[in-house]
Amino acid sequence: MTMTRIPYLDQNTDLEPDAAETFEHIKESRGNVIGIFALQLNSPPVARLTADLGGYLRFDSILPPIVKELVILTTLSENYCQFEWAFHEGFAIEAGISPQVVDVIKYRRPIHSEPEVSEQEAMLITFVREVVNNKRVKNSVYQALKQAFNTQEITEIAALTGYYCMVACQLNVFELGAPEGMPHLQEPSL
Repeated sequence: MTMTRIPYLDQNTDLEPDAAETFEHIKESRGNVIGIFALQLNSPPVARLTADLGGYLRFDSILPPIVKELVILTTLSENYCQFEWAFHEGFAIEAGISPQVVDVIKYRRPIHSEPEVSEQEAMLITFVREVVNNKRVKNSVYQALKQAFNTQEITEIAALTGYYCMVACQLNVFELGAPEGMPHLQEPSL
């Protein structure tokens, strides 16, 4: 049993009818109910809406997998989100992000001194870092993004960043860490 600050509802047993229905909706689309969804089932409407938005952004977005995973990974690192990082580190490598770039993101290294980071990777990492840490984006960074992506793509990049910030916030608040033996981030000093 996973120990979290609120009930972790990863089994469809003893759930209220609305939670049981939402559980099945999420399981049908994702194959299982873990992580954020097992926590959000404590509020079935939130769980359903999160699953639907996340399903679009993660699986049906117009963004190429390498862009999605670069944005997701950077967002998770900047938010110290252990649970999602545990899975997305591998997804990022599968999508074509080099292990060296994954390490730049994982260890939050400055990108200007990293020759293995491409111009597009640097732009996306910078964009996400600015959104997460400053809640704003410098005009020069936005203009570079605008040169590389159309308006719908930029909208989805920003939405993906915001979505994974929300996911990270809840996973961190309710203390769901990386599963044992899975990749993880260094914890922040508090």
